[in-house]
Amino acid sequence: MKITVLIENTGPQDLYAEHGLSLLIEQAGKRYLLDGGQSGDFLKNAQSLQEDLGRIDHTVLSHGHYDHGNGFLAYLKRYPDRKIWASHTIFEDYYSGSKGQIHYIGLSPELKVLQKRFQLIDKDTRIDAQGVLILDEVDKDLESLRMKKMYRKCHDQFTPDTFSHELSLVFDTPNGLVIFNSCSHAGLRNIVEPIRRKMNRPVYAYIGGLHMKSLQKDEQDTSFSQEQIQIQAQYIQEHIRSVYTGHCTGEISYQLLKEILKEQIQPLTTGQRIKL
Repeated sequence: MKITVLIENTGPQDLYAEHGLSLLIEQAGKRYLLDGGQSGDFLKNAQSLQEDLGRIDHTVLSHGHYDHGNGFLAYLKRYPDRKIWASHTIFEDYYSGSKGQIHYIGLSPELKVLQKRFQLIDKDTRIDAQGVLILDEVDKDLESLRMKKMYRKCHDQFTPDTFSHELSLVFDTPNGLVIFNSCSHAGLRNIVEPIRRKMNRPVYAYIGGLHMKSLQKDEQDTSFSQEQIQIQAQYIQEHIRSVYTGHCTGEISYQLLKEILKEQIQPLTTGQRIKL
C-alpha cells in the first residue's frame, strides 16, 4: 500500500497546507481518495506531486465537517462524473463549541446542493472486492462525546454529536487491517475495537487525526490528561502495529505519545509518501 498526503495542516513551502486532510491511497492496483480538505488546494498539490486524480476508483468523505469535505466542491466541478461515498447523515448541521462560542463546522451549503453526486450509505458497505470496506460501527462513550463540545443541530436544538456520520475506511491486507479514520472523534479505541471484533484480524496500521488538540488562552494544548495519554499509548502498543497521525492530534499530544510509543507512531504532513 502507498499513501500520499495531499493536504494536511503542515507541509513544505512549495506545497499548500491548511487545517484539513486529504489522502490518496493506492492498493492492489486501485486508487482511493479520502477527503478533500477545506479549500480544494489538495488538487494543486496533487498536480505538483504528479498524482493524476483523473484515475481514482473510489472517493470517500469521512465525515460532515468543512475541513474534510468543502474541498470536494472544486473536485466535483473538475470531475463531473465522479461520485463520493459518504454517510447518509453527512449533510446535517454540525457545530463546535470550541473557543467558548458555538459555531458552524458542517459542510458548505454549496456542497449540500450537490447531494446527487454522493453515494449515501447507512450500513457497513464493501466498496471493492479486494477487502475494502466502509464501516460506521463504533463503541459510543456518550459522556466522553458530550465533553468534546461538538454538536448536531436539529429543530433549533443543539444535542451532543454522536458522530454517526463518521466513517472508517478499512483495507483487509495480507499484513492485517489498515484503518483510516480522519479525525477519530469517537476515540481510537472505540473505533478500533468493533472493527477488530467484526473482522477478527490484527490491526497493522491506523492512519488519521486523533482529535486531541485544544486551545488554552489561544495557545495550543492537549485535551487529554497524562493518564488518558498513557491509556491511549498502551492500547496502541497492545493492538496496533503502527500509527500515522496529524491534523487534529496537535503537536503537544503527538510529542507526548511519541515519548511512549517511539517509532510506533509517525507524523502526517503534506506531500509525505508512506509505504506499508
